Amino acid sequence: MVSQVPRWPPRRPDGGSDDAPPFLGLAPMVRANSTPLRALALHYGADVVFSEELIAKRLAQCERRENAGLGTVDFVHATDGTTALRVDPSVEAGRLVVQVGAGDPASAAAAARLVARDCVGVDLNMGCPKRFSLTDGMGAALLRDPARAAAIVRSMRAACPDDVAVSAKIRFAGTAADEAAAIDATEALCRALDAAGAAAITLHCRYAGDAPERTPCHRETARRLVRRLREGADEFRAALLLNGDFYDVDDARQACRGPGGVDGILVARPALLNPSLFRRADPLPRLVVMRDYVDRLVRYDMNYKNAKYVVMEMLAKRRHPARAWNARDEVPEAWTIERVSQTRSVADIAAIVGGGQQSFGVSSSGAATDGRRYDDDYFLKADWAAPQQPGTSGRHRGADDDDPERAAKEPRR
Repeated sequence: MVSQVPRWPPRRPDGGSDDAPPFLGLAPMVRANSTPLRALALHYGADVVFSEELIAKRLAQCERRENAGLGTVDFVHATDGTTALRVDPSVEAGRLVVQVGAGDPASAAAAARLVARDCVGVDLNMGCPKRFSLTDGMGAALLRDPARAAAIVRSMRAACPDDVAVSAKIRFAGTAADEAAAIDATEALCRALDAAGAAAITLHCRYAGDAPERTPCHRETARRLVRRLREGADEFRAALLLNGDFYDVDDARQACRGPGGVDGILVARPALLNPSLFRRADPLPRLVVMRDYVDRLVRYDMNYKNAKYVVMEMLAKRRHPARAWNARDEVPEAWTIERVSQTRSVADIAAIVGGGQQSFGVSSSGAATDGRRYDDDYFLKADWAAPQQPGTSGRHRGADDDDPERAAKEPRR
C-alpha cells in the first residue's frame, strides 16, 4: 500500500530550490492512460497520475462497482457494460486525478461526485482541440469562454469533499501572433479559475491550433505568464504546473526554478517513449520497461485492443522529436508495429515483448472493454518509423479524432 498522504496539488519550495527534485506527474492521454500505464508510472516514481479524459455525460451514467477478483474499483456504464475507469486503490490512493471533459456545470458535477471517493483530484480538460470536444463546447472551446469555464469549476468544487482538489488543464488563450494579448487573456482565464476554486492549473505550453508533433512549446511565454500571476496585485492561490515536451528531468527542474518557476510538471508523450523517466535518474532500457508494462496488463486483465494500442505508441517514433528518440535505446528488431498490430490477446503481446509471468495473485472473470474504437491503421498508414523533424507535420486522421461517445456505440471489432 502506498502512502495515503496526498501529494496533490504540489507546492514547490520557496524560490524554487536548485536542488529540489521536480514534482513529476503523468499527464492525461486519451486511450494511453488506462490502469497499467498509470500503475507503471507510479512504480517508477511519478508523484501523481491522471486518468485519460473521460466524457462527463457518459461517466455520470456509470455505476461504481468493487471488483473483488482484481482488487479494483470499476466504473461501468449502466447500459452497455463498458468500463470507463478502473482504479487500483492499493497503488493509486492519494495519487490519482480523474480528468473529465465537460461543457456544462451539471454534467461535470455529476461526474465529479461519482468518482470523488476514489481519487485525490478531479480535473477539467480545457485544452483538447479535437472536433468532438469543440462541437460540444468542451476542451479548448472553454478557453474562449472564461465565465462558463469558471461556472463548471465551481460546480465541481461544490460536488466534491474538501480533501478532493479541483483543477483545470489549459492551453494559451488567443494566438501566437499576438503574444502580449495571449498572455493577458490567459492570465484573466487563470484568475477566473482560481477565484472559482481551482486548486491547480496546468498549462500545456501551446495554443489550441498547435500540433505537438510539429510545434515547439512556448516556454518563455509560459514563464512570463507565471510571473504575472504570482506578482500581480491580486492574490493568486492555485498551484501552477507546465506540460509539453519535458523529455529531460533537468528541463523539468529548470522550469521549477526562479521567479517564473512552476510548482510541478506533467509529462505526456515522453512517458510513452519511456515511463522510467519518473525515476529521475538514467532511464531504464525500454526492453525492461515494456516487460514491466506487460506484467501490469496481466495484473489488470486489460482488454488487448487497449494494450496493443499503448505498446504500439511505445514503439512509434513519429510523435517524438529526433533529439529525444536518438537518446533512447533501440528494441529488438522483432518488436515492430506491424507485428504487434497482428496480436489478438495480451498473451500474444507477451509472446513478442516478454513479461506477463507475474500473476500478482489476482483473478478475474474476463477482460473489460472500454467502449473506445481502436484502428490499427492509425499506426500502419503513417510514417511512424521515423522520428519527427522540426517543421514537418506527418498529420493524418487518427484514433483521437473520433468522438468517444459515438465510438462507444459502434460495433467493436
